[in-house]
Amino acid sequence: MLRPAVMLVTDGLWPALAGLVLLLALAGLMSWRVIRRPHPLPLAACQELNEWLCRLWYRFRRLGPCTVPPDGPVIIAANHTCTADPLLICAACQCRKIGFLIAREYADLRFWRFFVRTVGCIPVRRDGGDVAAAKQAIRHLKQGNALAVFLEGRIPTPGEQAGLKHGAAMLALRSGAPVIPCHVSGTLYRDGILAGFLARHRARVRFGPPVDLTDLAGGGGRKRLSAATQRIYEHIRALAPGHGGGA
Repeated sequence: MLRPAVMLVTDGLWPALAGLVLLLALAGLMSWRVIRRPHPLPLAACQELNEWLCRLWYRFRRLGPCTVPPDGPVIIAANHTCTADPLLICAACQCRKIGFLIAREYADLRFWRFFVRTVGCIPVRRDGGDVAAAKQAIRHLKQGNALAVFLEGRIPTPGEQAGLKHGAAMLALRSGAPVIPCHVSGTLYRDGILAGFLARHRARVRFGPPVDLTDLAGGGGRKRLSAATQRIYEHIRALAPGHGGGA
C-alpha cells in the first residue's frame, strides 16, 4: 500500500516541478532581456512587461521595420483606435522611450499614472489652447526626446470621421523635429477606457518614412498648420491595410 501511495505523490510532483522550472526559465529570460535594454531598470522592466502583454493578449505584430531614429528629437504621429494604442506603439518601437501627449483627465487615473510618469507623458487640455503644455512639449523635443501624438486627439467611433488636431504639425514646424507616421490597425472599438485595455485585439502597427514638411517650415499660421496636418494624415492613411500598407 505504501509504494502506490509514494508513486501517486511523486507522479503528482512532476507537473508541479515542470511548471516551476518553466516559470524560473521565463523569469531568467525576462531578467536577461531587461538587463540588455539600454534604459534605466524601471523603464526597461516596463518595456519588457508591455511587450509580453501586447504579444500575448493583444496578439500584436509590427509590420515592416521601425523607422523611428534611435536618438534625437522625433514626433510619432499616429491614428487613434483604442486606449491600448500607446502600449502598442511602445511595443513596436523598443529602441526609444516615447512620451505621449495625453488628455489631462487621464494623467491621474490610478492604473495609468505609473505609465504616464515612467515614459514622460505630457498632459494637455482638450480645448487646444494649452500654451503651457505646448511649451513643455517643445522643450521635451529640444532635449532630444521622442513624443507621440494622436492626430484625432480622441478615439473616434466606428465610421466616424473625427476632426484632425494641429498639435503634431505645430510641434514639428516650431521644433524642426522630424515626423514619423504610424498606423495602428486590428484593434476593437470599446466604449470606455478600461474596456479598451481589456479587449483582445489582433493589433498591427506600421511605421512609415519621415514626412517632408520643409516647404512649410519657417512660420505658423492656420494655412501652414492645416496643410502640414493634412499631409501628415495622408502619410498615416497610406500605411493602412488596403492602402498600400500591407496586410
